[in-house]
Amino acid sequence: MSCFIRKAEKQDIEPISQIHLSSWQSAYKGLMPNEYIASYTAERRIKLWSNIIERNLAQVFIAENKTEVLGFICFGQPKHYQNTSDYELSSLYISPNWYNAGIGSELYKTCEKTLRAHKAKRIKLWVLDTNQKAINFYQKHGFSVTGKTNKEAAGEMVLTDLELEKNIKPDFYN
Repeated sequence: MSCFIRKAEKQDIEPISQIHLSSWQSAYKGLMPNEYIASYTAERRIKLWSNIIERNLAQVFIAENKTEVLGFICFGQPKHYQNTSDYELSSLYISPNWYNAGIGSELYKTCEKTLRAHKAKRIKLWVLDTNQKAINFYQKHGFSVTGKTNKEAAGEMVLTDLELEKNIKPDFYN
C-alpha cells in the first residue's frame, strides 16, 4: 500500500476524529464494555483533536492516499517527561477499511524518525492488556513490556493497561 505521510492540519480534524471513533469501536469491541466504547462520541473526538492540533500540544501525522485520510499517529513529550529524553506515543489509529495494509508501520517510522531529530532516547506507550493485536504490532517494532500497569474502571469492568517502551537508536547518518 502506497501512502503519503504528512503533518496534520486543521482540515484533518474531522477525518482524524472519525478514524479515531471507528477504529476505537472496531479494535475494542469485545475487549471493553459496549457502553464504555459508546461513551466516546464523535463530538468528544472532534473536541479532543481540535484542542491537540490547534494548540499544537503534540506531534500529529496522518497517512493519506489520493482520496482519503487512512490513519494517524500522535506523540509528544507530556509534562511528566519534560526535561528528559523520553517521549510518549499516545495514539495510533488506522481506518478499519485499511487494517493490515502497512499504514501503521509507515506512521510509526515517521514517528521514530521525528523523535531521532529531537534527540529522543526512549518512547513509551500504554496498551490495553487484552489487545493482543496492538501488543504484537508494538513488539514487532521493538517495544518491550516494562512491567508497569495502570488500571481504570469502565463501568463494572476494570481495564488494565500495560506500559511498553523502546529505546531509540541515534541516526548517525543524518
